[in-house]
Amino acid sequence: MSNETSSGVLKLLDDQNTWLAMKILMFGITPAISIFGFVGNILSIIVLVKHGMSKCSNILLVNLSFCNIIYLISFNSIPKIMYEAVWNHEYVGYSKSICDALFILFTLFTLCDYTFGLMGMTLPMLITVERLVVIFFPFKFKQLLTPTRTWLIIVCMSFYWLCIFVYSSFWQVLDYSFDSVRNVSIGLFKKSTFYNDNPESVAAIQNLMIYTSIIIPPIFTVTGCIVISIQIKISSAKRKKMTSSMRSTSRTTKTLLAVCAVYCVSSVVLTLPLFMPSEYASYDLTDEAPSNVGKLFYELANIVSCVQSSSDFIVYIGLNKQFRDTLRKIFAFSLYPLKYCLYRV
Repeated sequence: MSNETSSGVLKLLDDQNTWLAMKILMFGITPAISIFGFVGNILSIIVLVKHGMSKCSNILLVNLSFCNIIYLISFNSIPKIMYEAVWNHEYVGYSKSICDALFILFTLFTLCDYTFGLMGMTLPMLITVERLVVIFFPFKFKQLLTPTRTWLIIVCMSFYWLCIFVYSSFWQVLDYSFDSVRNVSIGLFKKSTFYNDNPESVAAIQNLMIYTSIIIPPIFTVTGCIVISIQIKISSAKRKKMTSSMRSTSRTTKTLLAVCAVYCVSSVVLTLPLFMPSEYASYDLTDEAPSNVGKLFYELANIVSCVQSSSDFIVYIGLNKQFRDTLRKIFAFSLYPLKYCLYRV
């Protein structure tokens, strides 16, 4: 890279331009996507519950929508926004008691953010497993996959992620001090003594999180989707002989494959930090001083996560006629009292 090009890049990524881009992403694009995703996931749950929770696929999709909702709320929580809205990531000008309260709330919302966010990253793997069983064991899948077993697996997965992030919540502490230069009090998150004294266990937990969220599930999901797609093409040759039940299963499979496809694309972006220097991108929850590139990548990765958590509703609308019909009936029913009042007036 020439000196002129290097200078241009540095100027483009100076503090002022980086902060402007972060504000646009943090206060404009991300909240807009999250609001749409929140509404879309609420509607998805309503429609899926109305279709019945006796199907394992509906149970998985309802839980996926629920995880997306909690993630979007926690990700956009006020304590988190207040902390990240300052360039140096700190609480500025608040009393010690207020900073302590904000730190506790930040920790709780972060716990929900990562627990439900990463659970949402692993549920597509369960969806893929469910479809593989349905396709390759069409006469036994109702005995193999029961609602009780599905709920049990989901509860175990929730407990797994909750334990990991309860443990990781002890990795940072609030450092409250007074900046005599700026004449303001500052609440800053720093790595805890527990974090520094247990490097091996911390590294083990971080690797466990990475492998069980953005490495193993996407690889398994991609492989499973390829196998399912091949099987669908084989079955499509026999489409004329299909029963209505088999055609319904095929439509459901295509919808679930689309959900998994969006998830896989998002996962590719979220795995980039594995191949980038730590100063530019990191999975470290207590990263204290990332570069400007790292800060921008963090916000862009957040947008990708929010898009993934908000896109399932669009997939259902676009690919599932039964979903569209049910949603249309729900809206028609909810608007009926308004139409009746207007008619009486």
